[in-house]
Amino acid sequence: MKTTMNNTPSRMIRFYIIGLLMMLALPLLAEDLNNSAAPYIRMGIGARIIAMGEAGAATANDITAAYWNPAGLTNMKDIEFSSMYNMDMGLDRTYQYAAFGKRFNFGVLAVNWINASVDDIIGTDASGNNTRTFSDADHNIAISYANSYKKMSYGVTPKFYLSSIDGESKSGFGLDLGAKYDINQYIESGIMIRDLYGKVADDRVPYQIQAGVTAYPFIGVTLAADLVWEQSENPGIAFGGEYWTSIGRDPEADSKLSVINIQEKNTWTDIFSNFQTGVRVGFDAENRFSAGAGLKFRNIQLDYVYRLGNHDIFNDDHIISLILRF
Repeated sequence: MKTTMNNTPSRMIRFYIIGLLMMLALPLLAEDLNNSAAPYIRMGIGARIIAMGEAGAATANDITAAYWNPAGLTNMKDIEFSSMYNMDMGLDRTYQYAAFGKRFNFGVLAVNWINASVDDIIGTDASGNNTRTFSDADHNIAISYANSYKKMSYGVTPKFYLSSIDGESKSGFGLDLGAKYDINQYIESGIMIRDLYGKVADDRVPYQIQAGVTAYPFIGVTLAADLVWEQSENPGIAFGGEYWTSIGRDPEADSKLSVINIQEKNTWTDIFSNFQTGVRVGFDAENRFSAGAGLKFRNIQLDYVYRLGNHDIFNDDHIISLILRF
């Protein structure tokens, strides 16, 4: 026991030193920056983490970790599928996501797709007269790999960008890296670098760093806080909380302290005992308030989030997402 206690701090120190060195090295990779390059890739995915203020670096522990921190994929079930849709964004905009992941003996693999589009854009000529309407569509297709060594998990996500506007297309590539350290049964830490390398045609995609801590102080309770730093922007803090409870009995909280009931049930009382409900609240690094709720029934999870837009033109977000576990 003494050896374990002595080794744990040194491992944590090495973990954060590596993360700090990666942060300090990023400015050396900076090129001429166009902040408009692939802005949708920084909008977040999955109603659960968005509702928790987007504090997902150490919190995401299912298929959605492919976006928030690929290292978190090591905690997912054998096979998982997820999808998401942002409702009523206004101005003919859409934003959606889908992912599929599977555990293998050599690690976890996941494929995910993010799409953002705008329809019925009005074109103009040199004189400012309306001509015709056209569409703009952006896609990001990524493959994530994750594995673990003792208390350390690590992940990498190479990804492909494709943008099409008015019949003209441009493409590019990106790379995400992530790591998580399981401090003990109550606390996890994580760091994720989105678009360590990222380019669409000649435009550099801004890198984004998230480093955070997630705590499980009580059964069913999750608390999370992330430091978020985007290239050319000031760092901010994202934080949120979540509480899961059972409608019936045998609560399956989304926590390491939870107990999962996997017995087959027959009566209505027993069926409802398999339902768990969750409530969430958070503030992201842009000081946007979010709140949401979730419902689990065995291998199905349905989540909803309302996120305040803080924008004069765009609507607030109403996002629903689904996770299927096998």
